[in-house]
Amino acid sequence: MDVEFELSQQLKGHDGDECQVRSVAVLGDGSIATGGSRCDVVIWKRPNPEASKFELFRKVNHHSGAVLAISPSAAQPGAFFTGSHDKTAAHTDASGVTTVHFVGHGGPVCSVEQRGSQLVTGSWDGTAKVWDISNGTEVQTLKAGKNAIVVAVLGSGDIATGSQDGCLSLFKGSDVAWKKENAHLEKINAILVTPTGLLTASHDSNVKMWSFDGYELASFCGHNNFVYDVKLSMDKKNLYSVADDCTLKVWNFENNTCKQSLVHAAAVWQVAVLENEDVVSVCSDSTVRIWSMDPHRFAAESERQAQKEMATHAMFKPLKNGSCSVPTEQTFDQIMEIDAMAAFEGQMTGEVKCFKDGDDIVGCQWNSKTKAWDKMASFKYGAEEQAAEKQWYIGDQYFPFGQYDYVFNVDMSEAGKPAGESKALPYNKGQNPMEVAETFCTREGIHRSYVEQVRQFIIQNAGGAAAAAAAAGNSSSTQSSSSKPAPPPEPTLAVFPVLEVCAFKDGKFEPLQNKVLEFNAQVPEAQRLEALECQHFQDAIGKLKLGVSSEFRPCEKEVVWRKLKEWPQDKIFPVIDLWRLFLNHPSSADVFKGSDRGTPYLVQVLQLFQSDPSGPLGLCCARFLSNMFIYQTNKYAAFDKRDLILKALEPALVQGSKHVKIAAASVLLNLAEVLYESSQPPKPWDAACAEVVARLALDFLSKAGSEDVDAVKRSVLAIGTLLVRDKKHEGQVAARCKEANFLAKVQGLESMLGGSTVSDFKSLLA
Repeated sequence: MDVEFELSQQLKGHDGDECQVRSVAVLGDGSIATGGSRCDVVIWKRPNPEASKFELFRKVNHHSGAVLAISPSAAQPGAFFTGSHDKTAAHTDASGVTTVHFVGHGGPVCSVEQRGSQLVTGSWDGTAKVWDISNGTEVQTLKAGKNAIVVAVLGSGDIATGSQDGCLSLFKGSDVAWKKENAHLEKINAILVTPTGLLTASHDSNVKMWSFDGYELASFCGHNNFVYDVKLSMDKKNLYSVADDCTLKVWNFENNTCKQSLVHAAAVWQVAVLENEDVVSVCSDSTVRIWSMDPHRFAAESERQAQKEMATHAMFKPLKNGSCSVPTEQTFDQIMEIDAMAAFEGQMTGEVKCFKDGDDIVGCQWNSKTKAWDKMASFKYGAEEQAAEKQWYIGDQYFPFGQYDYVFNVDMSEAGKPAGESKALPYNKGQNPMEVAETFCTREGIHRSYVEQVRQFIIQNAGGAAAAAAAAGNSSSTQSSSSKPAPPPEPTLAVFPVLEVCAFKDGKFEPLQNKVLEFNAQVPEAQRLEALECQHFQDAIGKLKLGVSSEFRPCEKEVVWRKLKEWPQDKIFPVIDLWRLFLNHPSSADVFKGSDRGTPYLVQVLQLFQSDPSGPLGLCCARFLSNMFIYQTNKYAAFDKRDLILKALEPALVQGSKHVKIAAASVLLNLAEVLYESSQPPKPWDAACAEVVARLALDFLSKAGSEDVDAVKRSVLAIGTLLVRDKKHEGQVAARCKEANFLAKVQGLESMLGGSTVSDFKSLLA
């Protein structure tokens, strides 16, 4: 299978969130120039030759209209030409100084190409013009067709033009060498000169290949809306096209087949190719994105996943240009039922398809690696017509996907995050700002001391609506004497809820590697690692030692997660410990996303755990389960199997060794934390699961011995974390604690737990 593109970097620098990035070019010095709908050009550069990431280097504001076209200057690396909605073109040198303006078109300039000492421009006025670059004087005007004209310059110096009426022409001097009427059914948006012919992109949703004498050679069909631009890879093997259907498509240039579709959150205007074969796309959502096939340049897994989810959710956003809308009422009945999803195979990675689940529309992306549809979004049919003025939020485990009155960008630098980092905070009028602030701090993993600061931020930025909600949330100060007495204020807790994941991150890599290689000689030949696979395994161990900054090759992950999975039970305990260490790395989330969410691995570990709850294998399994809660994707994959996990923990808490009990109690604490996090209002509280966690913890505490100090502490912390949310619901956990005389036991452990912990329990069980 071909290596596929993944997100490498997302660049934000154009003026305003509503700015569309309309144009892009790679300049002669390797920098990237992008043009925005708010008149600005942004230059992006790597800070040094060894760096892989681009940074904002300079802004140029030399136009009074949207920058519709950018082209590099062949004479000076870093210099460039631009065409603008203000009806002019311009030349800007490498220092950012605009040296020449080209004035004379009667409409916006939408295409610019250098031809030696001349500049060729295309305009909405129906003409192409040739200019002297040295002084900006007009040399020639070509009447090229109807309205918007795009241009391209052949190696011979001839000029190809495409027009709004779909006509493709070739000019030799002032003469028309040939003219292809109806080359496309609608407007031609781009022309690219290749070694073997011309490529054109059109409003008719197609890309076409033409010979230099005007014969159609091939077509690339697959877009669902206007195709705005087309480019070739440096090695001429891939063709890239971008369109109003929110996709960048990767085509095999030799056989015209689409290999991959990279979905964006809005229309994609142009595309460019870097020397290292990375691809740059510019989008209506004000973002410049770089895509790579080199794992060393991939963005963090969390960023890549967030971008994919944001893009898929955009299918349901009613964009004004209609490029990405929910199917209309007339087509809803034609959408495939979700029951048929498993039998319907996608054609390429990133392909987006809707399935119908009752009244819901479920948006999915095809995953060629797993051969399955990944569910990315769910939308209630018809709901897109509501609250048209609200803002969309992609959703996470704390704030649901949907439309909000506000989506704030909160500066995180004061909370110890890198300067300039901000996080989205969705808020609806009428919500209690305190509860929203608590949820936000929980999601970001920042200390609760910031809750009041975030609450004040919401009130200040949401105005009267938030202030009224805040007042309603503290109404005891405004009640009349005839009102029902206000409830007592919520206690201020010092310890609970616990929100830090309890994990086992340390590992002895050399002994683990040696044990796996030792067992490799003993397992059946069919399951044995071959010499090359042993090298991949050792490379993976080396990268694990380096920490979260390392990137794993597919062949390394294949050995670790697929080949070793098949080893027999008497040899598999070092494999489970290897997996446990792998869960410290963010790329482990690749195993637990997708349609099955890593179920085969979780089920295998749970079965092994139950077969040996007190031995070395059981210890490895318990620690694996605890580490499942480090990263968000893995955490909720495990939480989905909480009933099975709790069933496996019960005998381990009774029969296990000291270390098995510590690991099992750690899993209880992690489950309690997720129960707390996942029930932030208005999400429901899973009282049944909370009661089981509490029961297991209380039963263990009633039987724990003097050697179980660490396991006791973690079980107590699990109960305290549950009680914070339980107190606001039916109080089933509190009732169990009172039946077990839990508070008296806690008070007897004050020297171990600390006075603050005991004080919190007195408040929670009052």
